[in-house]
Amino acid sequence: MTINKKIVPFEYIGGRTFTSKVVKVMGLERYNQLTDVLGVNKGTISTWHTRNMTPFELAVRIHLSEGVSLKWLLLDEGEPFPTNEGVSSDASNKCDEVSCFELNNGVLNNNESLLFDKRFLERVGATNLIAVHQDNSTFFIDKDINQAVSGTYLVDIDGLLSLNEIQRLPGKKLAISFNGSTLTVKEDEVKVVGKNIFELKRSL
Repeated sequence: MTINKKIVPFEYIGGRTFTSKVVKVMGLERYNQLTDVLGVNKGTISTWHTRNMTPFELAVRIHLSEGVSLKWLLLDEGEPFPTNEGVSSDASNKCDEVSCFELNNGVLNNNESLLFDKRFLERVGATNLIAVHQDNSTFFIDKDINQAVSGTYLVDIDGLLSLNEIQRLPGKKLAISFNGSTLTVKEDEVKVVGKNIFELKRSL
């Protein structure tokens, strides 16, 4: 597969700059009110400020719950609640619905649907996307990538699904990580459902 498009990293805002925007858009008066509204403790918020961290899962949660623009929250671009005035009704300006699943005991259980700005998905190179939640992370799996090279993949082994780190080896073999150990298998012993192209991890 030839890749003609390169996706470069964004300059995300973080730390107090991020939380001040959240306080503003949520109509709060003080930072400590974030603990009640968002369910995060003061120590976590302090860590964000000290390390200038960007809480991506929180940004997506606010976006999905309140309709706040991710570009405004994460990149400080545009308006917090952009309108459609003067914007083309072309499909490129609409949202895409992404099916979200819980991965339990090797089975995907449909949970909900998430709405993402279609332009955002195009910028990260997503084509046929599903979201898979496991533990404290949500993995966004592109189902059009079904040949393992290197990275995290959703795989089917003997009818059971799992998320694993995979590295391709010579001789049509794959090295698959399982709970800290690595197993080498033949390529045809594993069915690749899709590749994780980005991950959101809940801040604890």
